[in-house]
Amino acid sequence: MQDNMQLKRSAWQRVKLNWSLVFKLAWPLIAWQFLSAWFSYGSGLKDQQTFTLANLMYMFSESLWSGLVEAVLVGVISLGTVYALIEWVRTEEAPEHPEKQGFKYFKRQTVRDAVVLMGLRFLYTILWGILLFIPGVIKAIAYSQAEFLYADDVKQGKTIDSMGEYLSRSQALMAGHKVQYFWLQVQFIPWWILAVVTFGIASFWILPYYETVMAEFYLSLRNEQ
Repeated sequence: MQDNMQLKRSAWQRVKLNWSLVFKLAWPLIAWQFLSAWFSYGSGLKDQQTFTLANLMYMFSESLWSGLVEAVLVGVISLGTVYALIEWVRTEEAPEHPEKQGFKYFKRQTVRDAVVLMGLRFLYTILWGILLFIPGVIKAIAYSQAEFLYADDVKQGKTIDSMGEYLSRSQALMAGHKVQYFWLQVQFIPWWILAVVTFGIASFWILPYYETVMAEFYLSLRNEQ
C-alpha cells in the first residue's frame, strides 16, 4: 500500500498534465458545490426563527432529509467520476466523453442499486453517529470504498445480490487502513479552506485533484490484496 505522500504525488502529476480532461470529469461536482454554496447563502439571509422545540425538530428533520438527498445524488455522481479515474489509472487510456462520466450510474440498469447503496451508507453512518461521534466517523471511513467495489462488479458483469454486502466488503478492505484514510482527509482540510476563501474558485483545481487521489487510494488498496 502506497503512503499518502506517494498517492498525492501520483495524483498531482496526473492532474497537472491532464487538467482539462480531469476537469471535464469533475465538472458536475464543481457545479454542485457552487449551487450548494449559493443555496446556503440564500437560506442564511432568511429571517431568524424562534428556537422552539417544534422548530428545532423540524430543522433537524429537514437537515436529515436534505443530507440524505445530497449524499445519494453527490455520491452517485462522484462514483461515476472517480471510477472513470480508476479505470484511467488502471489502463492508462483516457476515458471517452469525460464530461458525461459523472452521470454513468444514473442509467436504468444501475441507478436503483447505486441510490440504495448510497442511502444505506448514509443511514448506517448516521445511526452509528447517533450512538457516539467517533464510531460514526470510523464507520464512514470503513464504508468509503463500497461504491468502487460495486462498480468493479458491474464492469465485470457479476450478479448483484445485496447492496449491504458492499458495505461489509468495504469494511474488510479498509481493515488496517482507516487511520491512513483519516489522515488523508485531514490533509485536505487546508485545501477546502482555500476553496472557501477564494469563493470556490480554487475548487476548479482542488476537486479534480481530490477525486484523483481517491482513485489512487482505491487502486492501491486493491493492488495490495
